[in-house]
Amino acid sequence: MIALGGIDAAALGGTAPVLHGVNLAVAAGELLAVIGASGAGKTTLLNMLALMQAPLAGSLALDGTDPWLQTRSARQRLRAGIALAPQQPPLPPRQRVAVAVLAARLPGMSLARSLRTLWSPPDAPLAQAALEQLGLPDKLWLRVDRLSGGERQRVGLARLLVSDARLWLADEPLAALDPTRAEQVLTVLRRNAAERGAALVCSLHQVDLALKHFPRVVALRAGRVVYDGPPGGLDEELLEELYRSQHESPPELAPLPQAVPLPQAMCR
Repeated sequence: MIALGGIDAAALGGTAPVLHGVNLAVAAGELLAVIGASGAGKTTLLNMLALMQAPLAGSLALDGTDPWLQTRSARQRLRAGIALAPQQPPLPPRQRVAVAVLAARLPGMSLARSLRTLWSPPDAPLAQAALEQLGLPDKLWLRVDRLSGGERQRVGLARLLVSDARLWLADEPLAALDPTRAEQVLTVLRRNAAERGAALVCSLHQVDLALKHFPRVVALRAGRVVYDGPPGGLDEELLEELYRSQHESPPELAPLPQAVPLPQAMCR
């Protein structure tokens, strides 16, 4: 689906390289967690996958096409197949939650339908179903400024669930959530991605949850990929080095689980 070859990249709006020589391929329907200390380049990597900024060096191919060799309009069409949920979703405070969620569907709408969505969302039941899965059953018609930080983050994730994208990117989707809610959110994201055949890439600080919920883990250190494989291949020594190198205390680690496959019922 999407492949990076020897990518050097700056943070969004910057010029100094944050990623160095990154090689990464994400296949259709793949579930992948990105871990690493703060400043390791996780957000920059997701922004590259979201086609938010051109690389400084290297190659990027989406379905065999280099988006940065296309016209701006062609690149916009390619972006329509990618949904990014940033850690702090840019939700207008006076906007209704229903409108904020359904904004993810705007790339596939006609002008008339998109304008109607601003006043009387025709797909409100779809937004309601997504919110219910994420534990927000009574928030559909509230204004965004009435929500807590964790609720806003889940509204941003609800956008993934209603989008028509084939590549879902979630940047620190658990940052404002308690442990129980974090488990629920990852389960919902994995199940929906599997049912839709969408690839899911999450950057996470919660190493235990990354190892538990994702069959493939990519570890970044100082902008370089230092591990790419199943969670069982990561031992405590490597994880401690991963975080120590960035001057960050390693997280508390439970015994390392093996990759957890999705139940068959979720894959149908």
